[in-house]
Amino acid sequence: MLKPYRALCVCGLSAALFSATLKPSDAFLDKTRFATDIGVAFFSFHHFVWAPYHAGSFARTTPHHDKALFKAGVALLFAYNRLKAADHLAHVSKSPMLNKLAGSLDHMQSAFSSVGTNLKAHKFNPVEIMGLNKTVDLVGATALKSGLKLKDVPIHIPGV
Repeated sequence: MLKPYRALCVCGLSAALFSATLKPSDAFLDKTRFATDIGVAFFSFHHFVWAPYHAGSFARTTPHHDKALFKAGVALLFAYNRLKAADHLAHVSKSPMLNKLAGSLDHMQSAFSSVGTNLKAHKFNPVEIMGLNKTVDLVGATALKSGLKLKDVPIHIPGV
């Protein structure tokens, strides 16, 4: 008596797996994935760039300033990768909120990339760091105004 139910379950699961491969959803849990990617980028900036900057770790007179600059550069390039993923999600999402936030991510992406490349090459410019902080604050405020609270998501960055 269990055999017809077993066959029906197997057929149903097979159909579900097959249909899932036909059209993958790029924006599955889009707001959650977007918030996580942005949160990882914010954490990378705040933990590896903003906090050491305020502590004075990037000054030439401090010991290990080259290491701090390199770590900050790698962290920003990792954050750039997460911002690219978040930007892609925002563009493919059907959520008007994420579509609105997609425009503000473009400037932040380019800023993270250029500052990250400079820091990785041990080129420190405090004006760039201050501008980057303003950009991060602006994106956070825009998201909050749209109804999405962004917060830092701690993550281990390989090599940092």
